[in-house]
Amino acid sequence: MKKEYINSELYEILHFTPTITPKIQASIDMAYGEIRNKILSSTEMPHRKIKMQNRTYLGFAAAILLALGFIGFGNSALAAKIPFIGGIFNLVETKLSYPGNFSENSEENVYSQTVGDVTITLSEASYTEMALYLALELYSEEGFPEDFNRVKNMEDYILSYDVLNMQSCQSFDFSQADPNLYNNDILSASVEEGVYTPYSIEGNFADTHTFLGVIRIDLDAIKRAFEISSLPPEFTYTFTIRKFWGRLNESKEIKLTDPDTGKISTIMNAVQKYYEGPWSFTFPVALDPAGTQTREIMETNKDGVGISTATKTRYEIKADLILPDGADPIDYFVCITDADGKILDSQGNNNAEIYSIYGRNTDTVYIYVVDYFTYMDECKAENAYLLPEKSLFMTKVEW
Repeated sequence: MKKEYINSELYEILHFTPTITPKIQASIDMAYGEIRNKILSSTEMPHRKIKMQNRTYLGFAAAILLALGFIGFGNSALAAKIPFIGGIFNLVETKLSYPGNFSENSEENVYSQTVGDVTITLSEASYTEMALYLALELYSEEGFPEDFNRVKNMEDYILSYDVLNMQSCQSFDFSQADPNLYNNDILSASVEEGVYTPYSIEGNFADTHTFLGVIRIDLDAIKRAFEISSLPPEFTYTFTIRKFWGRLNESKEIKLTDPDTGKISTIMNAVQKYYEGPWSFTFPVALDPAGTQTREIMETNKDGVGISTATKTRYEIKADLILPDGADPIDYFVCITDADGKILDSQGNNNAEIYSIYGRNTDTVYIYVVDYFTYMDECKAENAYLLPEKSLFMTKVEW
């Protein structure tokens, strides 16, 4: 019976190092060149959708490996020719700082652009009312520096994922929505406009040429920035990576001048390698309300501190704070624990009070509002048992 390879097995295949004869090398180059040409010819124009034939190519790639009589290879340039389209979430979704079963509720629409020697392919997406999750392959013909792969090459590195920094911008086209709800048809978000936009890609290197990553777009941050209460269920979204970079294992001297005294000081700064874009992708988004649950609480303590609503999606949970007039939200912290009383892990890279539900029992949760310094000094991590005593307000929510 023929073995069917799954994506995680293909990932492992990439990391074996058997002997490759010149004859095998020539056959592999020809076969994988053909496969990648089929993939790239389907994606050479931006915004063109790819259907399930890419899964067929993935199976074909595995079949060739068996036919050639070996189970892997160490040639990274050759390894990069295996297409990961449609399988990126499966490979990296549990190794992120914001893990989730994104592959179970994802759409496969492929958009690909090449600038210089780097091709970025956006192949999968998963949407909730709280965030957009985008899966990407970053492929460099030249190959990325080994220093970028800290998971593999850096001793004592404790994370399960690597991070590429980026500068990005985004826009939301609401022209098909109710014109009474939004001031403009197109709302843009960028650093220059003082609006949150994602600044990192988390994931793993499949080889020196290929980085498989996920970007989380915080929709709550967008709503706050645009001062709107909700987003339309469907809109057109544009995401642009202006440039991205990684850190090298070397430093250089930088001279800084104190503007007040004119004194010059020298510091050592990490060297970064930059890749200039832009890579821009425009595609339709349909938010998924079916996976979202909201509980109205509307309770406070005697001082007017409390929680209005709690919202839970397939991947995360948050609670909205109620404060008395004049109070500053920065002075308070909203903490959520699972059914066992353990603090949930932070999910939002722009908001520490959005929590991941991955791998946790959240059928029942406990929500606490705590003075910020009290939480930081006394209630974090193993001191979660003090939350009922130290909190200003608490409530229990069952889903």
